Amino acid sequence: MKRHPLHSGLLAVIFSVLTTAGVSAAEVDFVDHRGVAIKLPSPPKKVVTIVRSGPIIYRAIDGTTEHISAVNQSFYKRDFVSGQYAVTVPELGDLASTAAREGFAPNVEEILKIKPDVIIQWIYDPKIIEPLERVGLTVVGWDCCTAEHRRDYLTMVGQLTGNVQQAEKILQMQDNSATAMRSEFSGVPKEKLVSVLHIDQLADQIRVIANGSLDLSLSGVSNPSADDSGKWWKTVDLEQLFNWNPEMIVIPPYAKNLTPETFFKNPLLAGLKAVKNKRIYKIPAFAGSPDAPEKYLESPWLAAVAHRKEVPEFRTEIQTAYKSIYGVDLNKMQIDKILWVQDNSNSQGYLASFK
Repeated sequence: MKRHPLHSGLLAVIFSVLTTAGVSAAEVDFVDHRGVAIKLPSPPKKVVTIVRSGPIIYRAIDGTTEHISAVNQSFYKRDFVSGQYAVTVPELGDLASTAAREGFAPNVEEILKIKPDVIIQWIYDPKIIEPLERVGLTVVGWDCCTAEHRRDYLTMVGQLTGNVQQAEKILQMQDNSATAMRSEFSGVPKEKLVSVLHIDQLADQIRVIANGSLDLSLSGVSNPSADDSGKWWKTVDLEQLFNWNPEMIVIPPYAKNLTPETFFKNPLLAGLKAVKNKRIYKIPAFAGSPDAPEKYLESPWLAAVAHRKEVPEFRTEIQTAYKSIYGVDLNKMQIDKILWVQDNSNSQGYLASFK
């Protein structure tokens, strides 16, 4: 494959140039995150995604799962369950989980049986790509894990499927939401920011998300565990947790064994400000995958619970998002499940915020 020393941020420009140069609408021609030119005569009919979130993104852009031939089994262990896709996009549950062995190591033997047109794989280690390219398979490499990378996933799948307009529509929805949030909350004075910890493990050691990719300024909150290390997670003890003493604690959807009640019933945490004030919340299922197209809904949700706002219209926003992204019409019960209404029912103000 011919390699081009191009940064992923230039993807949109490249696509525009290719379009204006007269590339056929059926032809696939773009550059992945390695700078590798991906050229196909037409959109792929058989796609294997070793990237765990790949099925979600591909379904959102392609509008169907019929071109997804195999996925990573870890997709079902984490993203599918955490994102409540059995409730919202159940056809994702019917995909073969033979794409990988352990982690992101490709199951080359099974993949060769499929004869895929394209494989979506991470680029962090050449050893998980080389076995695929050695046998002549086409690999689209994705980098991780910035907000720009995640936008590129949508853009690249738009090119792969030929559904560029759907990718652009979703990106515009994300941008419109960010603009509205920035207008309302990014100017909040530092002393009025609500301190929020993301905790995904609670045992002898406590694991917090110290430096995630979510732009907290959009929600008018701060993260007391953030530092300049660049490390996503930080493991701390109980003393450090009390030193931070956050106003609020939120639990990622993938932390299946944690609920607000886990914190409320723990006697060791009784003196913690967020526990005393019952300000512990489980983040809704639209953030079940860090790469999910609908994850942008986390920012308005976080702002609502942090600043104790009643936003009944947020349910309509969720409905609109899932209709635009997946083409599904959610009912009240499905939205309740996405919002973890039952798990969050004893948390301060939650039912009033999203009634």
